[in-house]
Amino acid sequence: MITKQNLHMHSVWDDGHDTCLDMLEACRAIGFTSAGVSLHSPMPFTNDWAPGADGVQPYIRELAGLKGRFQKDFRVLAGIEWDVLSDPALMDGFDYVIGSVHHLPVKDVPPSVDNTPEELRQTVNEHFGGDADAAAACYFRELLKVAAEPRVQICGHFDLLLKFNEQQRIFNPESCAYQVAAKTALDALLDAGKVFEINTGAISRGWRSVPYPERRWLTEIAKRGGQVLLASDAHRAAHVATFFEESEMLLRSLGFDHVVELAADGTFVPVSLSV
Repeated sequence: MITKQNLHMHSVWDDGHDTCLDMLEACRAIGFTSAGVSLHSPMPFTNDWAPGADGVQPYIRELAGLKGRFQKDFRVLAGIEWDVLSDPALMDGFDYVIGSVHHLPVKDVPPSVDNTPEELRQTVNEHFGGDADAAAACYFRELLKVAAEPRVQICGHFDLLLKFNEQQRIFNPESCAYQVAAKTALDALLDAGKVFEINTGAISRGWRSVPYPERRWLTEIAKRGGQVLLASDAHRAAHVATFFEESEMLLRSLGFDHVVELAADGTFVPVSLSV
């Protein structure tokens, strides 16, 4: 495995199962030289997967303490996975920002696209008249907010709405309408210079066999000279590097010669994929 960094992990501060220390120790144990725990941004509605606004500063303080604890041989970063429905001010004070869409804004408590396949199918039926292309268009319009927000550096799980599609077909990624909506979002993100994460989270949770984004969009990113990094979206310490080696092989097969990692000065630097 060439990659030595993971910036997308969750802990008991939100919907993760292990502590920040557990997640970081797991990364160091497999040879990573740096890692970030990414807090879900507080949401403007009641939920059971993101902290309240009063949890942000205590989280930042814990990560500051862990930075000191690991400083000799391992760099710790405090990140946030900012949801487009969250207050943009919540991005302040973090080492990096991942921008993501998790919900379709069709009612006061927006339904999730990645909670259960039953909820997602019900959302398509109730709010889009069974038109999955219309639901996909809604999702990708929301992703334009990630492109438009200058504080966001990384696009999280580009086509998350396909999480359940391998096992329960809900969307048709081959449809013209789907591809137009996705391509519009992809173009905006590339034009804005966002880094795309190769997200393996759904693989570790048993829903997918390949990472996000889909191969067709990875090919387009490579052709356009876009930047990518590997991210496990791990919610357990055992999953901090799930499918990383396979993802590196996939990227090489699609024409990528490097991934990027976040350097100490806050810039993204290339790491060759040559073996």
